[in-house]
Amino acid sequence: MVVSPEHFAAARAAVEASFPVQEVWFQNGRPAFTIVPGPNDKARFLELRERLQGLGVLPMMRRHDGETVILLAPRPPAAPTAWRWPVLLFIGTLATTFVAGYVNGLGNCVPGLPGAVPAGIAFGLSLMAILVCHEMGHKVVSIWRGIDASLPYFIPMPPLPGLAIGTLGAVIFTRTPAPNRDALVELGASGPIAGFLAAIPILIYGMRHSLVISRAAILAHPGCQLIEIPDPLLIRLMGNWLLHPSASAVIIDHPMLFAGWVGLLVTSLNLLPASMLDGGHVTRAMLGSRWHLILSYIAVAVGLVLGYYLMSVLILLIIRRGHPGPLDDASVLSPVHIAVAVSLIPIFVLSAVRMGFF
Repeated sequence: MVVSPEHFAAARAAVEASFPVQEVWFQNGRPAFTIVPGPNDKARFLELRERLQGLGVLPMMRRHDGETVILLAPRPPAAPTAWRWPVLLFIGTLATTFVAGYVNGLGNCVPGLPGAVPAGIAFGLSLMAILVCHEMGHKVVSIWRGIDASLPYFIPMPPLPGLAIGTLGAVIFTRTPAPNRDALVELGASGPIAGFLAAIPILIYGMRHSLVISRAAILAHPGCQLIEIPDPLLIRLMGNWLLHPSASAVIIDHPMLFAGWVGLLVTSLNLLPASMLDGGHVTRAMLGSRWHLILSYIAVAVGLVLGYYLMSVLILLIIRRGHPGPLDDASVLSPVHIAVAVSLIPIFVLSAVRMGFF
């Protein structure tokens, strides 16, 4: 048996106290209970999860052959919070984002923009603020929903030619699944929404302090070379709203505007509806495992169209892992959580950057 015999009797009593049980059986060695479904199953399951926590047992509610079934499995032991590597990687990413901003600042040949050191500080702190808000959105939800999750591990990246952004984002590892579909939507949506909201004031400040210069004036400066990168829809809208550039002019980004650009890129990458990405969590909660797999492959194609080659390759590598889904995979999403999930679509549209390699 997966659940120890000494815990089975107490676990069975807890299940029977929460649900009307029709049948007790075993699936692959796991105790299983066919229950009579009711209107309060979502709340009852959360109560059952609390009852079983002291026994070291994790319940799962699934639909099986047209029946609602409770499965029991051992709860993974809670891991102590690891501080050393998250803190070291956070400090390392602070350093690499500063260096990236510094390197970009060295290329400022137009008067009116910050020098290399101020550019490094403005870019690094602004980008890290967006990333921290994104990751803390996930962490707060994991604490609130009782999901055993690690601290965020930020990923530093040395500046590369043509790619001086200083980071590959961050990851949080979850050791137990979300309790239900509502919580899975919250877990997936909280990071992109928090990061997107944090990026908006940074983008506004950066846009107001950027320069509008004609292409001819830039080329007139000795040593200046005009390198134009595609902007997400939100930045284009902000530029037209705040700066009103003419057709012959370009916007020279303030470091904080470029930090917001990177923050939007990270948001759009995470919102791809694939695997264990944030968008994958939401897709799995809304549409189930079959459509989650289909949309994961569609996300690969979307990534290629947008020029996200590395992300598309990574998605292909992790698709085979699938998605464990929530503990309660039988209850439906609430209307509020459906609205939250749908709200991610305009966030993706506003944030996505087509890299222009086609």
